[in-house]
Amino acid sequence: MSTQLSEGQLARPHSIPGSSFRATNIDLVLATLIALGLPLTCQWLFEHTGGALVSLLLYYGVCCTGIVWWRKGTLDYRWPHRWPWILFIVALLIPLATAALSYGNMPDYHASLPGFMLTLLIWVPLNAAMEQLSWFYILDSWRNRWQSGILRWLGLIVGIVLLLVLVSFIHLLFWLQFLPLSRPTPYAWLVIPLNLLLTAAYAALYYRSGSMFPTFFIHLLADLQTVLLAHYTIWPHLI
Repeated sequence: MSTQLSEGQLARPHSIPGSSFRATNIDLVLATLIALGLPLTCQWLFEHTGGALVSLLLYYGVCCTGIVWWRKGTLDYRWPHRWPWILFIVALLIPLATAALSYGNMPDYHASLPGFMLTLLIWVPLNAAMEQLSWFYILDSWRNRWQSGILRWLGLIVGIVLLLVLVSFIHLLFWLQFLPLSRPTPYAWLVIPLNLLLTAAYAALYYRSGSMFPTFFIHLLADLQTVLLAHYTIWPHLI
């Protein structure tokens, strides 16, 4: 029996972290389309459908789950063999610092108790589990397309740039249309470097552990503090 694997099998491994998958040109195209097109598409859908629901179905259902599962064969939600505790604890400090900067400066949305609890129990964990799946698919597609030489480094650089493009513009064009935004303060400028540091922490936790779980818990805390500080509900903005 032959032990050789086809290119398609290599592109969708099940026994190793998705960060090690063998990307193809299809992945380069898909990753680039997601990075450059998804923020604009989500913004357009939000403005023309009267809410965020259709955009979120596209984002979570197609780009974060469907394409990633199809191409990687995994969402990487396996418990890590070794938990990166030091890195995890350091990463915890970033959303806590953001919460300290935002404390007392967030608008109060006066959400109803059902809307507030549904946001906490459904949207917060769902978003914390989904978003980074598409982010790291973009990075992995470019950084893993070539195995050596200048193209490997070029792919890594392009992957990082496209990841930052998606993270930045999905927030600027889509999320900021309806998520709480802290009022300006003398220290508000610190939020931008903290968010860049947080994105780097997500990536470091994922690649160090080979699992999405450490990243999920940090992202959960980041989303949780926003909802709690603003007493916010997302439900009126869905439709």
